Amino acid sequence: MRILQIIYNLSQGGGERFVVDTCNELVNNNNNEVFLLTINANTPKHCHYLSTLSPQVIHTDIGASNGLSLKSITGVYKAIKQIKPDIVHIHCSPILIYLPAMFYRKAKYLQTLHTLANKAISFQWLRGFQKWLFKKRIQPVTISNICQQSYIDFYKQDNAICITNGRARLGTTDKYKSVQDEIADYRQNKDIPVFIHVARYSKEKNQKLLFDAFTKLHNSSKEFLLIVIGAGFDNSPYMHLNDTGYVKMLGAKQNVGDYLACADYFVLSSLYEGLPLSLLEAMSMGCIPISTPAGGVVDVITDGKNGLLCPTFETEDFYNTVAKIFDNDFVINKQQIIKGYEENYTIEVCVSKYYEVYKNLMK
Repeated sequence: MRILQIIYNLSQGGGERFVVDTCNELVNNNNNEVFLLTINANTPKHCHYLSTLSPQVIHTDIGASNGLSLKSITGVYKAIKQIKPDIVHIHCSPILIYLPAMFYRKAKYLQTLHTLANKAISFQWLRGFQKWLFKKRIQPVTISNICQQSYIDFYKQDNAICITNGRARLGTTDKYKSVQDEIADYRQNKDIPVFIHVARYSKEKNQKLLFDAFTKLHNSSKEFLLIVIGAGFDNSPYMHLNDTGYVKMLGAKQNVGDYLACADYFVLSSLYEGLPLSLLEAMSMGCIPISTPAGGVVDVITDGKNGLLCPTFETEDFYNTVAKIFDNDFVINKQQIIKGYEENYTIEVCVSKYYEVYKNLMK
């Protein structure tokens, strides 16, 4: 089977990680020829995950300066006609495949909506046409129950397939020992818990809630270390917390698995999510997740069983949720978290479900 995956670029983000993982897993099947088409992966910033792409995957970049431009739209059409794929799987705006979906009928098309349906559409006035395409030309796929419901509510039709995200287990690198030493230097007491937050600084990641709750936790005389990994914090109003001793913002890291392996808890403060791959990465390393009830997170975390789920997005509630880990009777089995990941959220499980969809579309 000739399978083409399309995404804007390979910058540092969950969707980009997922596409590379998917390509690498698909190419393990010798019956597949796997192609990856990017629109503007032509700068170091936009090629973050390119080094992790299997050499067996044939990568082409259109070289457009803008994700949605005449050059990108016509470039995708020309690439599809040249590659002649059986399956075209898009992970960004479906505008890019309007032309081939309408006029190149030799391929089968599907789109993964990596967020809520109303946030996955580029222009609201295209909703009617996109609804028709999802009904007639493009198979929609959602990544969580809440995304599935948002698709039904937004498009007033129930033809999407729900496939939960998967993520390859990170593991540690040859930098693990030095990261252990780095974390030990940050900890004022070797017995204090280590929390980790992995996300870029952005409005939807809601870091104000994170820092307000952990400042309140510090002011209540609790001892802990909060490690923050992700880009954009240099320009945030929270950099002064780096001087407090209980927060360390380390910027973007290639070896996130080393830091997760040194942490006890993974914290997520998002306002909305599809299904965050950072959560699955943390679970694969045995980190106990603590999160707001954002999007698909509620499908993964059962409060008190495999993590802690805050009932609201309020600071007081998030503080109280995090504070539970200091209770003497607090116990969550890390091995159960890893087992849950291995049974439900590996990239192998996820891609096997997509492959069944591909085969069904080909019938």
